[in-house]
Amino acid sequence: MQEKLMGWIRWVFLASILLVAGFLSCLTAMRYAIRGSEVAVPNLAGKTLPEAAQVLGASTLQLKVDSHRYHGSVTKDRIVAQIPGEGFRLKRHSNVRVVVSLGAKRIPIPDLKGETLRAGQILLLRRGLALGMISTISSSDDQESGRIMAQDPEPESQFAQSPQINLLLSSGKRRREYLMPDLTGKSSHEVVAQFAGLGLNLGSVHYQSIPGVEKDTILRQFPLSGSKVAEGSAIDIEVCQ
Repeated sequence: MQEKLMGWIRWVFLASILLVAGFLSCLTAMRYAIRGSEVAVPNLAGKTLPEAAQVLGASTLQLKVDSHRYHGSVTKDRIVAQIPGEGFRLKRHSNVRVVVSLGAKRIPIPDLKGETLRAGQILLLRRGLALGMISTISSSDDQESGRIMAQDPEPESQFAQSPQINLLLSSGKRRREYLMPDLTGKSSHEVVAQFAGLGLNLGSVHYQSIPGVEKDTILRQFPLSGSKVAEGSAIDIEVCQ
């Protein structure tokens, strides 16, 4: 009886091994059969649609355009991206979706010359452009400070490939500069007349009585002699009365 039981156990054990081996062989065969029907997705980036369709056709895959979008560095009508990516395995005759470039987005450039910085910013925002670098320089004419003198790119270029516009602002007319002369001992009437010719202004005037000094003679001054003064500056003096 014990021998029969052991024989039955051996038979069941061997049968189990054969079943497991057969199941694993079946799985392996199915895996190779499925893998044999898959192909690797090729790289389509930078290709035109006809070129991509030809490449996919050789791999028994199909091309499907998913969308279009602007791209600054990829030429119009060439592929920007693909789904799935290169190397991914797909079943034969599956679709590979692609995104096609519309080229660089080109925006008309407004003419900002003569506008204030604030007005220029508003015009740029309306066009979908952004403010780039801002530089300032004195102007040779009477252009108001804070007005736009130049821009890059110029409006003559018609379209912007970059979203940023650089501006050059006026800091106002450049003022002439002088070295302050020594005014002490001179007549205040003569000095004030000279101020008008140089574009300088008379500031505060203080009076002081000093015996023996001629009336209207300048006793002190500010800025002091040798100081640098710009056109439009005010000169303060102390005068003998």
